[in-house]
Amino acid sequence: MEETKVQILMSTYNGERFLREQLESLLHQSWKNLEILIRDDGSNDRTPDILQEYGAKYKQVKIFLEENQGVNRSFFALLEKSDADYVAFCDQDDIWLEGKMEAGIRKLEGEQGPALYCSNKILVDSKGNLMEKQDRRTRIPGFGNAVVECICTGCTTVMNRKMAEIIKDRLPSHAILHDWWCYLAATYMGKVIFDEHAYIKYRQHERNVVGAKAGFWGEVRAKAAYLRKNRGKLEAQLTDFARLYHGDDKKDALVREVLAAKRFPGRIKILFNRRIYRQSRLDGIIMRMLFLAGRML
Repeated sequence: MEETKVQILMSTYNGERFLREQLESLLHQSWKNLEILIRDDGSNDRTPDILQEYGAKYKQVKIFLEENQGVNRSFFALLEKSDADYVAFCDQDDIWLEGKMEAGIRKLEGEQGPALYCSNKILVDSKGNLMEKQDRRTRIPGFGNAVVECICTGCTTVMNRKMAEIIKDRLPSHAILHDWWCYLAATYMGKVIFDEHAYIKYRQHERNVVGAKAGFWGEVRAKAAYLRKNRGKLEAQLTDFARLYHGDDKKDALVREVLAAKRFPGRIKILFNRRIYRQSRLDGIIMRMLFLAGRML
């Protein structure tokens, strides 16, 4: 029986350095019935030339050279172009293991309703070398997590058609990241499956490493700085989400409670709201302290 059609959605921008290695890993996936839709977001390096080369060589590679809109709008534009039973987001600089696409589909194929799959990652440096520190924790998906944290790294994401259509019909004006928005939507409207196994070599650049400072207090300061960087953006994202997604009374109330924490007495109430959680206990404590200090929203 012919394999179900899937589509990989890649957004590129000035990615010539690692692009060929990533494209080769996509073309060597064990799941063969796939299309690779690539939207270039206005690159000014050799990225468009590389893409056109692959598009001419491989019929399953579809290229869209378009104007710069930013990473979120670029991925959502690709989602609007998609029509396959399963779609996956893809970055321009990682390396997919051969069974990555198939692993996500196998986890989703028994789901009847809207569903999204995501997984752990193998952390590598800019040269592709395995990093000493790896994160292999099991994550607990849930809407109470999604309102304050994203465990769904975009490049690990696979979603079924029902989930993709829901997101396409309610595209945001304000999203911190496309993957966080999809995680919110999936925990509100459907199901999230987190796979503790990893099928992708995920490049880490030194500036992106969280908690790199030495010692406990160094880690606390680094985590606090990381959480504070979305101040203002988190409020905008949740306000936009409340506009587009509503009807579940408990989840709607949870969004209102988070937004109310911008002012007293909401800041006090959020300290004791156990329905809202981050995956790490330390992160959860820091988050609540930042809410109390008025530095989360």
